[in-house]
Amino acid sequence: MRPSILRPLTRAHLAPRKISPAAFTPARSLFHKTAVLRDGLWTSPERKSNEPYLHLEAIKSPISAAHIEAQDLVVVDRILEPQTVANFIGFLFGNPLPDGTRPSSIATLPLKELALIQGNERVLGADTKSFFYRVMLYIGSNEDSSRLCGVGKNIQSLKSRLWSGITPLSDQRWKEKGLHLPENFDQACQNLGAVVSVFEYLNVPEVQKNLRDTFNLIYDTWSDLDVVINQRRAETGAEPVSVADLWTLYMSVHLEVITQRAHKWVTQHVDSLRAPFMQDLLAYQGQGQKVFEPDAKQWQLGDALHVLLETSVRADHTIMIPMEGYKGYKASDNKVGPPEMHSAQHQERGRRTPSGKLTVSEQIYEATTEQVDAQRQIRRELRGRSLDSTFQEPWIISKLDRFKYLENNDLPKDSGIAIYRLTHGQSESEWLEFVKKLEDHISDWGAGQDGSDSIKPYLKLHWLDGKKLGIAQDDIEAAKQHFNEVFNGFEGPDAPPLDLQSKAILAIDSASFASYMSNSYDAAKSSVLPGDSTGFVLAIDPEFDPEIGFDRPDESPDYNGQMRVLGSLVWGDLYAILESQSGGLGNLWPLAMHHPDQIYVGPVIPLQRLNWQAQKDGQWNVVSEAMNYAGKFLK
Repeated sequence: MRPSILRPLTRAHLAPRKISPAAFTPARSLFHKTAVLRDGLWTSPERKSNEPYLHLEAIKSPISAAHIEAQDLVVVDRILEPQTVANFIGFLFGNPLPDGTRPSSIATLPLKELALIQGNERVLGADTKSFFYRVMLYIGSNEDSSRLCGVGKNIQSLKSRLWSGITPLSDQRWKEKGLHLPENFDQACQNLGAVVSVFEYLNVPEVQKNLRDTFNLIYDTWSDLDVVINQRRAETGAEPVSVADLWTLYMSVHLEVITQRAHKWVTQHVDSLRAPFMQDLLAYQGQGQKVFEPDAKQWQLGDALHVLLETSVRADHTIMIPMEGYKGYKASDNKVGPPEMHSAQHQERGRRTPSGKLTVSEQIYEATTEQVDAQRQIRRELRGRSLDSTFQEPWIISKLDRFKYLENNDLPKDSGIAIYRLTHGQSESEWLEFVKKLEDHISDWGAGQDGSDSIKPYLKLHWLDGKKLGIAQDDIEAAKQHFNEVFNGFEGPDAPPLDLQSKAILAIDSASFASYMSNSYDAAKSSVLPGDSTGFVLAIDPEFDPEIGFDRPDESPDYNGQMRVLGSLVWGDLYAILESQSGGLGNLWPLAMHHPDQIYVGPVIPLQRLNWQAQKDGQWNVVSEAMNYAGKFLK
């Protein structure tokens, strides 16, 4: 099977700084020999040394146990995400590094050398496939599946998000969901534990090896490319270049950005959750307690503080991707501490308590403060000065760089998503009221996402009235056809002066209109967090063919090319994922399909799934009882 690869790069693609990869499609059947369906769950028998790694029976930490047990949908994971190669090629031809910098010492490759990457150049009788083809082959496909891994969609989806440097949950979403409230403490901790679980997975020795081997194979391929490029350069007297060394530089910065962003997100939320518990300890005086015995309230507060400490300890020692053994890499002195910092004794130092029993609130407070201070010192020693780094989300860096290019070349900068009105029964005043509610909701994003304020003015909804275009009410296929004919793929002087996202369009159908304007949308039951039951829009894949279906149907069951999305997630979540090329609607659908109203609400944790299922079961019980009651009168 020939893998699909990135579409050919042209000057038109490089000019706006946009390179779009198409993912390989390795089948989950690669894991069928090692994955067995038992009681509705995938389990793993003894695995032979030459079989792909399956994460179902990984060692569980207290923080990751719930996430490992929730791997009920196994997907194929390419450890080094395909879009990384596209972003690296963009860097070769002038784009910034993932941290937003581009040292002046790094030269930009001339566009003519792009043909050497994509062309079928021979290297001293070696592989005749193009360098680009070989690189994408090593990422993982049916032709080379040896470094693919099997892992639950719950872990893999968040891994793809973190790999692209996208915030797990913005500060705004955190508060919308009520995760800052004491009653939702368990859900808040599971969201933090989900991030830790991703890096526990990435640091499994076999997964580490797969990532390292993939990197090194790609490094060797770029080294072969260097021979060809530098032979050509020598003929013209041009300076030699090392694409292989630039690959190492790019990946070292990339891994630093994603690990530091993830670590900072977890530890900042641990600190914010800890603060009110510490205040409660100082304010609370036990009633009639014995001198050396904490009462129930103090035990409750102490347990919560212990969970937060355990989470921060795991984050400090797990959210990292060591690059030892990566070709061309030399460790920097200012990033991590000496090897002994990784020992179990070092981890334990952060958990130590002062001598004596924990009794009254003041003593628990003092013990907790000492533990936290010790852990922060360990964190500084372990992770070095990189703790002080603050990075924007890479997709924002990329878009801002593109806007700068467009502005410098007097090109239109309008960017965003097409949105179709597919409901026609409203009066003009009703429609204007709806549009205001919707746009206020969609534009209310970005808190806690560095760089969002800089990019907001450039992102716009491009409205299209289905009725004026002759599209019938709720006719999704007609909207897709219109978009593909008018906007998608058009380049050159006749192209519309818009930079619209091509992998998704939005639509306002009857249901999404009602979610903002009617009481008939009643998802906000006690089992659904308030931030997960607000108004939504319909997101549609304009390239989805119902007759062909999704290319990996077993990884996205029942996906039909469309998905409801909360309005507040349009830019900071959906658009971010599409622009970073870390997934499409079909990849996100498994996170939405269990919601009571099948709405995408962002990353999903096991407790959410349990609560949603409980609501569905309750609704079914009501229907079942009503049917049984009605049946009595039909006999």
